[in-house]
Amino acid sequence: VGQLARLGLKGLGRVLRLTMVAAFTIIGLALVGTLLVAGYLYVSKSDYFTIKTINISGLDRTDGHDVKNVAGLNKDVNIWKFDAREAESEIGTLPWLSEVKVTKKWPDTVTIDLKEHKPRVLVNLDGRIRFMNDRGQPLLEVPLGENPGLPIVSGFSDDDLMSPGPRVREAIKEVLWLVDTLNARNDEFKLDNISEINYDMVRGLTLFTKSGGLEVKIGFGSYEEKFRRLGKIMAHLKMNGKYEGLVYLNLEASPRVIVRYDNNRNGPTSALTGAESPVYLLAGSWPKDVAARR
Repeated sequence: VGQLARLGLKGLGRVLRLTMVAAFTIIGLALVGTLLVAGYLYVSKSDYFTIKTINISGLDRTDGHDVKNVAGLNKDVNIWKFDAREAESEIGTLPWLSEVKVTKKWPDTVTIDLKEHKPRVLVNLDGRIRFMNDRGQPLLEVPLGENPGLPIVSGFSDDDLMSPGPRVREAIKEVLWLVDTLNARNDEFKLDNISEINYDMVRGLTLFTKSGGLEVKIGFGSYEEKFRRLGKIMAHLKMNGKYEGLVYLNLEASPRVIVRYDNNRNGPTSALTGAESPVYLLAGSWPKDVAARR
């Protein structure tokens, strides 16, 4: 009996010790939690942690005030309460922005790094001329009085541009591919000298130059090769006095190039007048008798 009593007292002591350890642990955790809450309440209301410096980089067409407004930084904000990921999401809704990075630096600084869409061409949407970015998305309307010097893309309906299907998305890729090709040139077909790029789902792409009003029917694909060939054609025509009055070229049927002249070389040019005459490139070499005949 005595031995059983001693074992019982020993077990009871162990239980008491475990109970005390558990109680102190709970009290300690509660104390730590209370201190953490009190500390957070202090720092979240302290002026020391109010955001005082906002650094924004990458601004061009985007207004810095708009960036601050959508990010919630147009008023006093404690940096502990400021959600950088949520701010990135909200800033990203602004129309010109393609990439947004928001970082916090304690105790009072927020840095916002922006990357804007690059306007590539212009489109007519709802009767208004808008920029189109490098993803083929229509952006804001061109401001009154601004001359961006970009070609306008025609041939797409408003529905095509607002809700493009697979066919339209592929067509827009073709347009942007052509734009890249023209942007790399430094002759009369450089991008700055193109007024319009027209899309036709059957015939492909046609461009019109600003100077001379030259119409060039291109079709689809192989734009770099087609314009290398066109460069040779133009050099030959100029060298042989066959450039004046030129109003139309057709590059669709490689290696043949069809040219058309205005009947009245001294008058206004028109792509609707004149006769077509073929010019041939054979195996990449020039025949001796290559000429554009009226």
